Amino acid sequence: MPSAAPESQVLKPGARKVLFGGFLGSLAAVGLTVYLFGVFQDALVSAFATDVATLSWAPAIFTAASGLLSPLVGRALATPTRPGLSIRSVMFVGVFAIGLGLGLVSRSTALWSAAAAFAFLVAPGAILLGPLLGQAMVTNWFEASRGWALGIVSAGTTVGGVLVPPLAAILIEAFGWRTALATLGGMEVLLMAPAVAWLVRDRPSEERGDAATDPVALRREEAAAGVPAEGETQTSAELLRDPRLWLIGVTFGLLFSAGMISTVFTVPYASELSVPLVSGALIASLRAGSAAAGKIVLGTASDRYGVVTVLFVVIVTEVVLTGLLVGTRSPLGFAVLGVAIGFVGGSPLPLKAALVGRTFGAANFPAAMGLLQSIAMPFQLLMVPLAGLVYQAVGTYAAVFGLTIPCFALAGVSLSLLARRDRSASPSS
Repeated sequence: MPSAAPESQVLKPGARKVLFGGFLGSLAAVGLTVYLFGVFQDALVSAFATDVATLSWAPAIFTAASGLLSPLVGRALATPTRPGLSIRSVMFVGVFAIGLGLGLVSRSTALWSAAAAFAFLVAPGAILLGPLLGQAMVTNWFEASRGWALGIVSAGTTVGGVLVPPLAAILIEAFGWRTALATLGGMEVLLMAPAVAWLVRDRPSEERGDAATDPVALRREEAAAGVPAEGETQTSAELLRDPRLWLIGVTFGLLFSAGMISTVFTVPYASELSVPLVSGALIASLRAGSAAAGKIVLGTASDRYGVVTVLFVVIVTEVVLTGLLVGTRSPLGFAVLGVAIGFVGGSPLPLKAALVGRTFGAANFPAAMGLLQSIAMPFQLLMVPLAGLVYQAVGTYAAVFGLTIPCFALAGVSLSLLARRDRSASPSS
């Protein structure tokens, strides 16, 4: 098993706080958005007299907001070589946007107003609070053990999937969907605002309160503690001219599209197999818990065996397990295979961040990650609505899950091209 993070980083209170802050931000941002789609789907279809295909555009709205906003946020964040917005201030905005947006959706009486609240508050809030910010913060703090640290922060997205769907299902059955959604929005603000204030710090110098220290002396001290060097800052145009950015974007655009289909339709698929709502939410929860473990284990493995190698293993495993899942009609088989898929399926989030950090360096990490969201956006905009249309046409979620297999195969091709380019550029690496 790969070694854990260096002791000089792990034992520092600031480093522990940063990891926990990034973890909680990812938990709230994704748990209260992506993981709510499936749980609230039937209630929203009934309340707004719509259909599954129409509601399948909600994840597409989320993807569009991410693709449009992430490059702006990534470029606007401060780095040691460029002034800008602090990670903590941006995350505060995200907290209140999600909370207010969920509250407005819960009060909506028409589908258009619910969609507007989601598109202009909830989805942007998730970008401002979620993985991009936490990963940028962790990249500033860790280098040798970056995969391990990114795995912990990224695990928050799936721990959100463990906690939120069962809680939401219980609230829906007890109080109705409107009260359930308003309650979740209130919890978001009351719990996350203090957490961001206490835990989030952009860099080690901010934790110590000596940001004005001589930069040469500060860099020597940070290097001795294992904090990564910044490298040369590139413009967005320079990053976009690098073919590696596009290959990474295509690879993970396909992987995240497949993962979003699987996440959004897990609870409805369980319902098709005659699994009650709370039990279906429990399956989604168990799957998310498995994904959280997978993010840490496989993120840590990437520190030793390399990101590309681990990604190839993930892709092959996803194809095999998904093929088995679409062939079963057993609720137990569906649950077991779903948990297994979750273990490998959650890993692209930390692996993407680790690959971007390795390829472009800490100074360019936020900007590169933001641009990658735009590159990946067309895949996610297409695939989830297409999955909804497939269900409307075929009438079974097995066909919907089958759509993910070509996504995995094409991601493998793109990753192969990236690996070939890396080998030709750095034969010794």
